[in-house]
Amino acid sequence: MYIDNPDNQMSFIHSVEAGRFIAHLVDKDVVGGVNGCSYGTISIREILDYIEKKTGKKAILSDTGEVAPYNGTAAHSVNIDKAAESGFEFSDLNSWMYGLLDTYIDAII
Repeated sequence: MYIDNPDNQMSFIHSVEAGRFIAHLVDKDVVGGVNGCSYGTISIREILDYIEKKTGKKAILSDTGEVAPYNGTAAHSVNIDKAAESGFEFSDLNSWMYGLLDTYIDAII
């Protein structure tokens, strides 16, 4: 697959935490948009490195091939200050990301 910048850092949120966050906001007096994501960022490179170590297989990246879904996405993190001000505490990305990856790795091995 072709990945234009595997070192870009990105934010993510666990689906369960997203649901808890929305439920938390139900009775809060918050005006405007409120961002939600776990603390921390991860890059596609870090994900690939982890998968390679767990599977013993090397990812094949090239200048051609099927375009990866995150191509063109700039490195980013999400400001969650407004969510924190509402009293919501997000988890650390590292507390669940590698377990999620393990679930998919174990399913194919």
